[in-house]
Amino acid sequence: MEEKIKILIVDDHQIVLDGLVSLLLPEKIFDITTATNGVEGLKKAMQTDFDIFLIDISMPVMDGIEMSKTLLHKKPAAKIIILTTHNDKEIIAEMLYIGVAGYVVKNSSKQELLTAIQKVKNGKSFFSDDVHEALRKEIRKQHENETTGNVLILTKREKQIIELLAKEYTNERIAEELNISYRTVETHRKNIMQKTNSHNLAGLLKYFYSAGLLK
Repeated sequence: MEEKIKILIVDDHQIVLDGLVSLLLPEKIFDITTATNGVEGLKKAMQTDFDIFLIDISMPVMDGIEMSKTLLHKKPAAKIIILTTHNDKEIIAEMLYIGVAGYVVKNSSKQELLTAIQKVKNGKSFFSDDVHEALRKEIRKQHENETTGNVLILTKREKQIIELLAKEYTNERIAEELNISYRTVETHRKNIMQKTNSHNLAGLLKYFYSAGLLK
């Protein structure tokens, strides 16, 4: 029998937790644990190795942003999917910068959530269409305000990382692919952001789109 996918769902609304458990359990491939805030979620994350973390953003005690930062600091290989009602481009950009592997809004379908879990489990990333659209709008806005004449110079390694990010590779998988450390990947991503004069992943994606690496 195939080993089940171990998921930790963190959300402060019990009705949401119950709904997600009811949604996923019939698939018979998931082993599900729940927590109602970031502190409780981190405690359980340190006690058990989970394949996937489904984390809400707005929670008491410790929110999903802080939990994700702390979790990835302690377990850089953690595969996090943000599952939230927030569709604000600034929050999306911050979560992507932190290094989450997926971002799914709560009005998504069951199939979209299952697809997100499977893709992230397999080392890729997944973002809802609403998330892509929010980022596209921000990219278009930045492009309209962009001055011409600046030459962007990237190193060979930076180009490699951009190509892998365009293929939806997570920081962990990029590190494995290029045989470098997770922290080195983070450093290169920060350098690329500085070169593109951006402060979040939305600015980095601006280069992807303009270079034709993302459709």
